Amino acid sequence: MQSRVLAILIAVVLALVATAAMIVYVNGADRRAISGQQLVYVWVATKNIPMGTSGEDAQNGDMIKQVAVARSSAVPGAVRSEEQLRQRYADVDIVKGEQLLLQRWVGAEDVGGRRLLQIPENSQAVSIGVDLVRQVAGFVTPGDKVSMVVTMPRNGEDKTEFLLQNVQVLAVGATALTRASQGTGGRVNQGKGSQTLTAVTLAIQKQFVQNVVFAAEKGSIYLTLMPPNAEPVAKGKPVDESNAIPTATGP
Repeated sequence: MQSRVLAILIAVVLALVATAAMIVYVNGADRRAISGQQLVYVWVATKNIPMGTSGEDAQNGDMIKQVAVARSSAVPGAVRSEEQLRQRYADVDIVKGEQLLLQRWVGAEDVGGRRLLQIPENSQAVSIGVDLVRQVAGFVTPGDKVSMVVTMPRNGEDKTEFLLQNVQVLAVGATALTRASQGTGGRVNQGKGSQTLTAVTLAIQKQFVQNVVFAAEKGSIYLTLMPPNAEPVAKGKPVDESNAIPTATGP
């Protein structure tokens, strides 16, 4: 009789222990589920972000935004604050809708120069030294389209003519197209006497690279700003002393 009672008591105790363990497990699962559903804020791409884009440009260009997601949906290593992207550049192309991962954003020292310039296909980046006057008083900026007008000796006398037109400006000083400046930008001394020049980097079609370099070495180049969607000017006769004063005036 006593053994039977003892067995019943043991069974009751084991049942109570099992029930308590189940309650603890269920409560823990509930807490984990609730924790996983808690909202956290992450940054996501709202547009495709090209490799080399700075965090500042991504934000200023409305390429990224902060959204609330369930904690369980947040990717490990996701960017949580805009401060994490300061002074950093996309190390890979980022697709629209992706959560931003901090490991994909690197410092300027880890970004190759080719990543800071978006060079069009079949073109090469060429930098020339141009003073403020010859770059429209400093109004030439990355993304502009310019024409290049060169004056240089031809057949024993100076002649002025269009060298190239509709040329894309990739960078001015240290400020590149669609990138935040890695330095302070501004002027750099190119060594022509005491004149202070700015390095203007242009996307030159590869077949004209030698022409531009020769003109920069042997002549004087002015840059002219072109309006959006402007048509190139018909290339006429070079201007020299004999025809510098036009025969007609007005538009």
